[in-house]
Amino acid sequence: MSGPRADRNVAVVGGGVAGPTLAVGLARSGYHVTIYEAHTRRVQDVGSFFNLAPLGRTVLEELGIDHVLESGTVCTGISFRNHKGRWLANNPETTTNIMRGELSAALREAAIDEGVELKREKRLSSLTEQPDGSWELSFADGSTAEADVVVGSDGVHSDVRRHALPRAPVPSYAGVIGSGGLSEVSERFEVDGTFHMTFGLRGFFGYQVISPGRILWFENHYESEERTFKELADLTDDEWMESLVERHRTDARELREIIRSAAGTVWRWPVYEVPQLEQWHRGTAMVIGDAAHAIQPHLGIGATLALEDAYELTAALRRQPEVTTAFAEFQADRRARVAEMCKQAQRMGSIMTPRHWWERMMRDLTLPMAIKKGIKRSEQGFGYRLHPWPPTSQAA
Repeated sequence: MSGPRADRNVAVVGGGVAGPTLAVGLARSGYHVTIYEAHTRRVQDVGSFFNLAPLGRTVLEELGIDHVLESGTVCTGISFRNHKGRWLANNPETTTNIMRGELSAALREAAIDEGVELKREKRLSSLTEQPDGSWELSFADGSTAEADVVVGSDGVHSDVRRHALPRAPVPSYAGVIGSGGLSEVSERFEVDGTFHMTFGLRGFFGYQVISPGRILWFENHYESEERTFKELADLTDDEWMESLVERHRTDARELREIIRSAAGTVWRWPVYEVPQLEQWHRGTAMVIGDAAHAIQPHLGIGATLALEDAYELTAALRRQPEVTTAFAEFQADRRARVAEMCKQAQRMGSIMTPRHWWERMMRDLTLPMAIKKGIKRSEQGFGYRLHPWPPTSQAA
C-alpha cells in the first residue's frame, strides 16, 4: 500500500501503553489515527504499576511526551536481599515507577492532543481483510469501522492477533501469580530512592518507599495450578493479603508489615506468556507489545519493550512509505532484542525462588557477580539502540 499518509486511516486497537504512544508518532507523521479501546472503566483505576527501564523513558523523551511520567517516582537503584534480609547485590540503574492507569491515561491525553480520535467500549469481534488490502473491523456493540492499516496493541489475549494471525500460538499460563498494591505504613520506612527486592523462600517481593508513609510493592510466586482472573477476583483483598502474609511467614518481618498495610485495591493476576511470533503481521495488520511477545515479568521490561515497539514501528513507517515493507523491516529489527529479553527473563525467573536449600545457597553466592554482569549489559542496552528518528522530509 502506498500513497499520501494523510489519506491513510490507521486503527490502533488497544489504549494501554504502546497504542497511544504509537498513535502520537503516527499522527505526527501524517496518518489519520483512531484508537479503539475495549474497557469501560476509568483507565486511571486499572492495574498496579510499571517499573519503566531507561529506554522506555528515552522513547518518551524522543517523542517529547515524557511529561506523562510526572506522576511517577524515580528509582535510583535496586537492592537484592535473601529471605533472611542479608544483602546480596545492588544495581544502580535509574528507573521510573508509575501506576499503570496513570501512565495510560496521560498517554491517551497526549494522543488526543495530536488529533487522534479515541473510541471507548469498542471490543473487537472480527477483523476482515478486504480485496484492496484494507480492513473492516466489527465490534461487540454492533458497530463497524474501516481502516487501511490495523495495529493490535491489545495485550497478551490480543483479539487482533487471534483474527489477523489465526495460526499464531495462544497464550499459555506461566505458572506465576502476580500481585501489587499501595501501602500506608509508619514513617520508619525511609524514602531512599531504592527499590528493595527480596528473594523469599516461597515468593519474590519488591517495594519502594515513594513518600513518607507510602510504599509501592509487588509480589510474584509460583503456582502450578492456574487460577483465572475471575477466581482471583472472587477473593477479598483481606483473604488475598493474609495468603501473602502466610507465604512470606519465614521472610523478613517488614514484608508482612507492608502487605498488611495495603490501602485500596490489591491487584492480582495470573501471568501468561506468548512465545515470540514467527510472523507479527499479515498484509497491513500488525501486532506489537504483549500481543506479539508477552514475556515473564521478572525483568520488569514488558512496558519498556512495548514503548520501544511503538517508537520503532513509527520510525519504520517514516523511513519506508510502503506499509508491508515497513512492517517486515520492523519485525526483522526487533526479533533479536525481544529474544534476548525473553532469555533474560527466564533466567531471572529460574533463580527467584529455588526449591532446594542448596540452590538458594548457590544463588546467594553467585548473584553479586551475576548482577555485576547484568549491570554492564544493561548499560550497553543489551546491545540495543533506538533507531534515529527519520527527518520530516522522509515522512512527507
